[in-house]
Amino acid sequence: MNFFDKMQELTGVCLNEVQQKAVRYAKGPLLLLASPGSGKTTTLNMKIGYLLLVKKVPAHKILAITFSKASAVDMAARFDQFFSTIIKDRVHFSTIHSIAFQIVREYFSMHHQNFEIIEGNSNGHFDKKTILRNIFIQNRNTIPSEDEMEELFSYSSFVKNKMVPDEELVQKKIMMPGLVEMYKQYEAYKVQNPELVLLDFDDMLTYAYKALNEDESIRNKYQQRFEYILTDESQDNSVIQHEIIYLLAAPQFNICVVADDDQSIFKWRGADVRKLLNFKKIYPNAKTVTMAQNYRSTPEIVDTANEFIKRNRNRYPKKMFTENASGESIEIHNVKRYDLQLNYVVDELQKADNPCEVAILYRNNNSAILFVNKLFEEGIPFYMKDVELKFFHHWIVEDILNIMRLSYNDSRVDILEKVYTKINAYIKKNQMVQLQNHVNKESVFDRLQTIIHAPYQEQVLKRVKQTIRKLQMQEPYEAIQTIRQDLGYDKSLQNAAEHLRMNEENLFDILNTLEQISKELPTLESFAYRLKDIEQLMRTSKKYKGQDVITLSTLHSAKGLEYDRVYMIDLIEGIIPNNEDIKEYEIGNIEEMEEATRLFYVGMTRARHHLELLTYNVRNGAHVKESRFVQNVRKIIAPEENWDLMEKKKTTQPKYRPILENAITDESELDLGIQVAHHLYGVGRITSLAADSIEIEFESVGMKKFMLGFCLNHGYLKKV
Repeated sequence: MNFFDKMQELTGVCLNEVQQKAVRYAKGPLLLLASPGSGKTTTLNMKIGYLLLVKKVPAHKILAITFSKASAVDMAARFDQFFSTIIKDRVHFSTIHSIAFQIVREYFSMHHQNFEIIEGNSNGHFDKKTILRNIFIQNRNTIPSEDEMEELFSYSSFVKNKMVPDEELVQKKIMMPGLVEMYKQYEAYKVQNPELVLLDFDDMLTYAYKALNEDESIRNKYQQRFEYILTDESQDNSVIQHEIIYLLAAPQFNICVVADDDQSIFKWRGADVRKLLNFKKIYPNAKTVTMAQNYRSTPEIVDTANEFIKRNRNRYPKKMFTENASGESIEIHNVKRYDLQLNYVVDELQKADNPCEVAILYRNNNSAILFVNKLFEEGIPFYMKDVELKFFHHWIVEDILNIMRLSYNDSRVDILEKVYTKINAYIKKNQMVQLQNHVNKESVFDRLQTIIHAPYQEQVLKRVKQTIRKLQMQEPYEAIQTIRQDLGYDKSLQNAAEHLRMNEENLFDILNTLEQISKELPTLESFAYRLKDIEQLMRTSKKYKGQDVITLSTLHSAKGLEYDRVYMIDLIEGIIPNNEDIKEYEIGNIEEMEEATRLFYVGMTRARHHLELLTYNVRNGAHVKESRFVQNVRKIIAPEENWDLMEKKKTTQPKYRPILENAITDESELDLGIQVAHHLYGVGRITSLAADSIEIEFESVGMKKFMLGFCLNHGYLKKV
């Protein structure tokens, strides 16, 4: 009996021909491209079993690397489920950070040097957050907000994972002021004591790479230790993680990299899809096997998702397919207002027979806040895979609550101290210092008038005092409107965004979310309690894991999961794709848009039987546009409905002919004109592509000018 028959008899697992081919390939580098729902985890475990039972590779010579600790535990459990009765030796299932830590510990020991981990559960004298916070205060003379701390953390991690050289650490206008300098100070601080080097999690990767790259004895030891290396979810690996794995696998390169370039969605964490796309350049003798059969979803979902991902140019060509029975068509709902989207989905949830098989997916964590508020009102329990609570402690939320608190007791100098620059009262810092020296139970605004003696400012203070005091008599929604308009909070927010180089749209989204929550609440007190209720519900939602409740998840966190019914919400321009994706795309940089496309694709392929895409026309009183991704799906699932519109456009759009003989012959830009033309066609910007002419449509004037100018100037198009 061969291995596969034996496995089917023992485990019930029946691999298809492509999966068997991947399992049998055991010499040299293998790139296993695994489409969604193609059984990659099962195939990977069977491959490990094959190495152990057929190729007689000792268990301790096999290293299986996963993206997260949870994935490592899950894969080990799956392996035990299959092989615990016939294989007693344990294979090493590890995260990249875990193996890096082993290498770093040995490296420092050999060099007789001490180190301390300053991140995670460290109980030492040093802590990464405290160090960065102190550096920020020293540079900016103010306490950092959570947003600023997050940017410091993210930048530090990105630089290490992307392996950005020191000479490329350039302070850009879009970055927080002084970010690069603070990062350099942080790096210098960690190595200032030669007897004790401080390491965060990203440093473990940096030092592991350094050890393997520079220390021959350590490199030889680890290369000889592992005869075969398998990596799962490799599209999520950062640049430095790919480099570490390369060094571990050398020189024999018995490595199996399991990945899907179409699901690479962590560029902001240092992942680079080009590492997969250039796999055969990195590993010249590599073989590629594509597992394209989807066992998860209906043909309606699989075929549409397969066609949708063709928007992207930088990918391996593959055709995902399924032999599952036909099911429902993908549904697209475009409602008039954002709140109607909430109402519709909640109505659907209340009719669900198996809530645990329902998922609500969204791009931004802020989308979850209003959804949880609605679920709270309806008494619907839920589970959140990754809970993000920073919204409730954001300085904008604190500002609004503090101004409301001031309306109940305007003698509170400590509260005024936190918001005096944001209420259009023209209060200066030295005036606040004087006020703090004369604390009593009088109104802070009355006391300021005795300090100032300036007629104009006295009138302003009287107005601000009256405006703030009347807040307590207003309903929360009206009160927030008063704070924004009469106290000038919107203007202060715009100034903060400009001076601190923050994303203005994100700041106002927080403010608008507060407004939505406040609607129909009777008092300021009930508004404050509602925020606490929502935070507590989200904080405790983990207790519902594995129970019969719906799941709320970001698109990023949903990768690897699957549900019978999936609702993708907030599918509008500015969210997915977001404004940064769109801006980059319009100047010719397609990387961000392609990652947003992959993220949308990940969301679609989470659904087994029922997929709904939700969009709307009005949000926070302003008109918004349906996501171009939704429009693309519309054209895929119902192309005949667009024929009349396309015919109309053909009569009004100018025609351009591709000039194929002018294609650049330099190898790096070979046939660039043809690529541009085909890419425009693939993303729906060209309505038809033929040998003699192409017809182009553009949603953006900027995109039209850029692409037409580029193609015409380089001789790739000719107006006819």
